[in-house]
Amino acid sequence: MRFAISFKIPRAEAWIANHLVFLLDPADTPHSKPPFSPNQRYGKIVGVNPRARFPLLAGFTLAVLSLNAQDKKPAPADQQPQTGAITGRVLCADTRSPARLATVLTIPIPVFDTAGNATLPKVKGNDTARTNLEGDYTLPRIETGDYFVLAEMPGYLSPAAQFRMTDLKNLTPDSIKKLAQLLPSVHVEPGKKAHADVVIERGASISGKVIYDDGTPAVGVYVRIDLAHDVPPQEYRPIQGLAVNSAPMTDDYGHYRISGLPGAEYVIEASTGSVEPSGNPLADPDLDLSPDRVYVIMLDTTYAEKTLHKKNAKIFKLAPGEDVSDADIEIPLQGLYSISGTVAALGNQPPVFFGIVSLQDLDDKAFTREAIIHSDGSFQFPYLPPGKYKLKTASLSDQSPILRAGQERKADYPYGKANTTSKSLTQT
Repeated sequence: MRFAISFKIPRAEAWIANHLVFLLDPADTPHSKPPFSPNQRYGKIVGVNPRARFPLLAGFTLAVLSLNAQDKKPAPADQQPQTGAITGRVLCADTRSPARLATVLTIPIPVFDTAGNATLPKVKGNDTARTNLEGDYTLPRIETGDYFVLAEMPGYLSPAAQFRMTDLKNLTPDSIKKLAQLLPSVHVEPGKKAHADVVIERGASISGKVIYDDGTPAVGVYVRIDLAHDVPPQEYRPIQGLAVNSAPMTDDYGHYRISGLPGAEYVIEASTGSVEPSGNPLADPDLDLSPDRVYVIMLDTTYAEKTLHKKNAKIFKLAPGEDVSDADIEIPLQGLYSISGTVAALGNQPPVFFGIVSLQDLDDKAFTREAIIHSDGSFQFPYLPPGKYKLKTASLSDQSPILRAGQERKADYPYGKANTTSKSLTQT
């Protein structure tokens, strides 16, 4: 008996796998009806004798084998995989247990030509991975080239902290040799997997309590750590690493803890900073946000034990792996001052609608503050310690920083240079 079959097969293998039972015995199968019948997508099967089901299945099988044989043909050169992958496991040195939910990323290793020019493999912003609960990770779609593999996790040291950011972005033969002693390296080839296991070491930690000078805990205050001695921006080193670099917030008792630190001398600072108020969920979405509420300037930075000046801050010296637990900070509420005023445009100039007023302590160049100029020209610096300050303006504008949908921003009015003002605040 001859029969004709007219059908289309976008993926014959998948269709056969999903409908094998249906083809063998569509009448007697205990399974539920398939989500679609052959008539719906693959054409109509005409004049099939029930006894011819197995020859029909064999016909499908031959078609699948033929398709598979075609699939095994080498892909054109422009369709060959251009990336590889890196896999491995991250372990904690102190416990020998998996480093769960650690962040893994690559540091590209340059190739130098005879003239000393460097060529780097390209690293994408999403070339990172998180380890699973066994400590395993996979970095897919990594461009061909050589890489160091770096793993970071809260509480553990990052070898990146030993290098300046400029060094990590522009590796030299000397820095490559130093990194090779700290991190595993791999060579990635197209369509292949490279393997690198990483062991991370526990770092030092510092913890304490932040309170106000009336004894109440400072809740929801950010605490960050900084090197005791200032370094120029080009000398900056990522103390907590490339991926783990966040300022913890104090809990409801004012407690905080910062971990994963290399041994060094540090200062601790607590900051409420400049905050943007959260929106009211009951507000009318069609009403514009007032620029006067975009920024709320609060008490900025207080250093341990009770000072607003970094030069007077207590220095904590941490040895490798040491835990310091008495780094307390007291935020002063008494004996502070505020400076407020108005920025006015003279002559026929339009009123100042928005801008910035900066403040600097004339006896401590590191002590600076900024305040927003509101739509009525007013500004305020609250919670200032006694001192002599210099004020100046910047980024003056005669229009709101907030634009309505579809509104285009026009050029700001070119205000002339403002007069600077000095103000002394002294305790009596």
